[in-house]
Amino acid sequence: MKRKWWVSAVAVLFSLSVSLSNPVQAADRSGPIGLADGPGIWVNLWSYPTGDVESYCLKLHNTGVRNLFIQTSRSNTEAIRQPEILGPLIDACHRYKIRVIAWSFLELGSPEADAQKLIQAAKFRSPMGQGFDAIAPNMEKDLSSTKVEALSKTLRAALGPNYPMVAVVYSPLNKAAQVAKTPWKMLDKYYDVIAPMNYWNSKYAKLEPYSYTRDTIKKVRELCGRPDVEIHIIGDGMKTHSPAINDFLRACRDTSVTSASLYPFHQMTDEQYQCLTQYHQYFPVNSRYRLAAFRELVKSGAMPRINVDPSSPMPRGEFYHLLAHRLTGRSDMQEANAVRLLMEYGLVAEQHKKGFFNTPLYTESPMDHREAYALVANAIEAKGRGQKSHLPLKGSKAVSPKHPKGDWFSLPAMAEPAAHNETQNVLNYIDAAHIILSAEPGLH
Repeated sequence: MKRKWWVSAVAVLFSLSVSLSNPVQAADRSGPIGLADGPGIWVNLWSYPTGDVESYCLKLHNTGVRNLFIQTSRSNTEAIRQPEILGPLIDACHRYKIRVIAWSFLELGSPEADAQKLIQAAKFRSPMGQGFDAIAPNMEKDLSSTKVEALSKTLRAALGPNYPMVAVVYSPLNKAAQVAKTPWKMLDKYYDVIAPMNYWNSKYAKLEPYSYTRDTIKKVRELCGRPDVEIHIIGDGMKTHSPAINDFLRACRDTSVTSASLYPFHQMTDEQYQCLTQYHQYFPVNSRYRLAAFRELVKSGAMPRINVDPSSPMPRGEFYHLLAHRLTGRSDMQEANAVRLLMEYGLVAEQHKKGFFNTPLYTESPMDHREAYALVANAIEAKGRGQKSHLPLKGSKAVSPKHPKGDWFSLPAMAEPAAHNETQNVLNYIDAAHIILSAEPGLH
C-alpha cells in the first residue's frame, strides 16, 4: 500500500511537470507563445545567416539553442529589413522547435513610430504562414518614463494583453547616465519578461562575470518590486571565452534566473556554441514552470514571506509551514502549529517534541532537496491513508495518529542542516515552490 501512494504521487508530479514545461508541443504554431526554456543567441542586422537556413537552424538545435533573437529594424530603417531571409528562417526555426523573437533598436525620438515597426514585425508572416513568437524592443538611448510608456501603451493597444513582449534594457549596474532613469516598475507592468543587457566587458572597469551577473539579477528583482518577475539575462558574448561564460551560467544557476542568452561579437564562435551545450547543467529543464509555481504560491498566501528573493535558502521551519498550508488550506497557520500538524501526521520524529523545533539552529537552518522530497512523499502517503487534514480546534485535546513505519525514502529522525556553501544542494524558495505545487494533487 505504501508503494502505491508513493508511485501515484511521483506519476502525478512527473506528468504535471512535463506538460507544463513543454508548451511548444501543445502550442498553436500560428500564434505567439513567447520564450522557451533553454538558451538563446542574438543576431543583428549585419549578421543574418547566409546560405542554407536549414543547416543554420540544425546547428542551433544541435547546440541546444531554443530562442533566436533576430533584429528586424532600427529607428532609422524600414520595419522589416530583410523579409526574404526572415520568412524561411522562421519556418526552419519552428521545424526545430526554436522560437524566434523580433527585436529592434529604438531611439524613442518618436515612440509611436518606433512602436509601429515592431507591430509590423509581430504581424509579419512567412511563406508557411508562421510568425514571430514575441517582440523585444531594445531601449538604450532614451529611457524617460513618458517615452517608454508611450511606446509600451501603443504596442499593447495594437497587439493585445496576451502577446509576449520582452523589454531589453541596460543592467541596472551600468553607470551610464540614462540607466538611472529606467522605469523598472513600468516595464514590469507592460512586459512579460525583463531582459537586462549584462555586459561585463566594460571599457572603463574590470568586471567579474559571476558577481556582475548575480548582482544584476538581484537588483532587477529589487527595482521591479516583486521577486517573481521573469528575467531573461543577456550575457556578454563580445570576444568572451568559455571561462567567463561558465561563470555567467554559474551565476544564473545560483540566482535561479529563468533563462539566458549570449549577444556575440557579430557571429557566435564554436567555443561559445560549445558553452551553450552545457546550459542544462546550470538550468533546470522546466525553469518557467518553477517560476510559475513560485508566483502561484506567493499569490495564494502560502509563502510566509512574499518579498524574499526566490534564490535565497529557505529555512526548514518555513518549508514546514508551506507544506502544512497546502495540506490544510489555512493561511493563518503559525509555524509552531505547522510543526504540530506534521507531528500528527507522523512526519516528525517523537524526540523533536521536547522543544527541539524551538531552537533557531534547526528551524532557521536550510535543508537539502533530498529531505524536502522525502517529507512531501511521506505527507502524500499519510494523506492517502486517510489521516486527518486539519489541526484540532483551539483548546481541544490533540491525539496524534500512528506514526508511519520507516521505509526506503524516510529520513533519519534528525536531519543534518544543509551546508550554506553547497548552493546546488540547499533548497531555495523556488525549489520549494516547484516541489510543493507539483505534488499538489497528492496533498489535497
